[in-house]
Amino acid sequence: MKYSTEIIIQKPRQEIIEVFENSDLLPHWQRGLKRSRVVSGKAGEVGSKRKLYIRMEGQNIKMTETILKKKLPEEWHGKYSSKGMESIQKNYFEALTSNETKWTSYSEFKFSGFMKLVSTILPDIFKKRSVLVQQDFKAFIEEGKSVKTN
Repeated sequence: MKYSTEIIIQKPRQEIIEVFENSDLLPHWQRGLKRSRVVSGKAGEVGSKRKLYIRMEGQNIKMTETILKKKLPEEWHGKYSSKGMESIQKNYFEALTSNETKWTSYSEFKFSGFMKLVSTILPDIFKKRSVLVQQDFKAFIEEGKSVKTN
């Protein structure tokens, strides 16, 4: 499954990148993220791996993030792996004006086992989640609205 999403954010690209890269701020715009920790490599660098612990749709999910490419402020690519799913996320940040940035994300998913069935029955949930993440990021950086729960 492949799709793309985009959003316009009313902030300078550099400010967006600073928030995007700050792992301490992830719980404020990554809905359901309970904690994360680096398990190999240097945090934030290409090749590093981080475990993400997420509560989503009533399920606890453990996911591994691997940074594949980092050419900021223009682009950042990552791979996400969990039981039954692997995803490649390619994120591009384009400065439209000095205070307006377009964030485009290209997503590609591969499924196995039970997740293959889920993706067949509910294919829209993955794109809806991607859109929600971008909307949550926009609300956090523009208005300070956090999705963090205890």
